[in-house]
Amino acid sequence: MIDLADNLVRQIGLLYRTMMKALETETAPLGVGSGRISYLFMLYINEGLTQQEMANRLQADKGAVARTLAQLEEQGYVDRQPDPADKRVTRVYLTEKSKALQSDLEKAVERVITRLKENIAVDEEDIIKIQMKQMLDSLSAHYGSTRLKRQHNKPKLEKH
Repeated sequence: MIDLADNLVRQIGLLYRTMMKALETETAPLGVGSGRISYLFMLYINEGLTQQEMANRLQADKGAVARTLAQLEEQGYVDRQPDPADKRVTRVYLTEKSKALQSDLEKAVERVITRLKENIAVDEEDIIKIQMKQMLDSLSAHYGSTRLKRQHNKPKLEKH
């Protein structure tokens, strides 16, 4: 029988939740919730993405991404503008307010990562990264992306 109180899946879930709480604590003084950090970092790296591109990269529901972007826009962190080449497409840009936070956000995330790894030797960290990637690859190969499965199984319309 699987011990549901102490297994790898539970440990990964606990690690994720604990890390998100730590990020929340570190970023609270900055006024940016931990759930929004990934959006800002994505734009720090590649500003001007579309909402769909962000949803794909986050592997998140497009509606959830739209709601979070609306909140970030309301708070003055992002600005959504029509693509000059295709007005049907909306692109997401950082504001001066979010650009001013970049260094502080990076430092907050770095503090969490440093604490996360403080009891792990450098050579062990490399092994953990490899093993985590192997686990992800195994699940992806077996189950694939839910979004890809839905697209793959969607009936094709015939043209007459």
